[in-house]
Amino acid sequence: MSTRAPGDILSDFMGLWRDPYPALAARAAAGERLIGYFCSYAPEELIHAAGLTPVRIVGQERNLSRADAHLQGYCCSLARTDLDMALAGELSFLEGAVFVQTCDTMQRLSDIWRLNTSFPFHGDFVLPARMGDRVAEDYTAAELSSFRDLLQGYLGQEIEEPALRNSIRVYQRNRELLRQLYGLLPSGALKGSEAISAVMAGGWLRKEDHNRRLEELLAGLEPGSGGTGARLLITGSLCTTPDFVAMVEELGAHVVDDDLCCGGRYIEGDAKDSGEPIREMARRLSDRTTCPAKHSPSWDRAEYLLDKVKRSGAQGVIFFLQNFCDPHAFDYPWLRERLQKEGIAVLLLESQLQTPALEQMRTRVEAFLEILGGE
Repeated sequence: MSTRAPGDILSDFMGLWRDPYPALAARAAAGERLIGYFCSYAPEELIHAAGLTPVRIVGQERNLSRADAHLQGYCCSLARTDLDMALAGELSFLEGAVFVQTCDTMQRLSDIWRLNTSFPFHGDFVLPARMGDRVAEDYTAAELSSFRDLLQGYLGQEIEEPALRNSIRVYQRNRELLRQLYGLLPSGALKGSEAISAVMAGGWLRKEDHNRRLEELLAGLEPGSGGTGARLLITGSLCTTPDFVAMVEELGAHVVDDDLCCGGRYIEGDAKDSGEPIREMARRLSDRTTCPAKHSPSWDRAEYLLDKVKRSGAQGVIFFLQNFCDPHAFDYPWLRERLQKEGIAVLLLESQLQTPALEQMRTRVEAFLEILGGE
């Protein structure tokens, strides 16, 4: 059996990150049934167990022609570009979409999408604002059961427990493989942009296929000798601009970890295939690292970031935020204060899909790296 070089696998992952949509359209044309989602809290295992493939919709760099009639300009560019693509017929390869109720914009997007598109399937998955305790777990389990009923009604067939257990097993294996990959980052065995691309690619591949590629990649990677340059951690919501991370690395930085909802935060939390499936999925979603759109009374986001900085050896933290992403923007001031109090340098960058402004960000990253180099 021939094996592929790690560089070739990573190149495929990066290609998907840059433009996943042609490959998705080709798979749909070949008969694969794709359901779009927009958030890492989406109940992917349930969709997978139903025989459908969950795929993440992340917009694209584009000038808007239709979405502004429905969403104001102060809504995040991710929601606006996703809607623009749907209204333009560019997401016709989807059978439908599921909307996780996380922020005000996504709640509004669900209704606008339902009323102005004609996809066969439309689902909402409503999570509690407060996570991390038994009440939140019970509520999440009830919502998962309701979503399971919705899928069963749409498909006209039951989602059997063995299929759910298998999906939990497949997704847990995926998280474990990606964690192994992230564990190699501080050593320089691969770049931060490559690790993030591996997570992103999993949002568009059937998880069984993604697992096979990750196993092959991990088997072929050589040990690193400890990367060079200023060691950085990148945090934020969804990084839809791979050129940004590549630019940071081109300037000589070593991205040793991230806290992105499309990166390190996506692969946290565990579910067992031996427990009651709905309860196991609920426990993972409730107990995993909390998104800024959620609250946990027993969890401190600043301490979590400080721990990631300590474990990775990062010298500085870049906050890469989407413009008008209120949950992340509200968190930033106190997170910056806590990090700086511990001597961690912080840089805030904001972007939107319509105008990524990479050159302006390049100048600011260069100045940030000079500061780190002088410490």
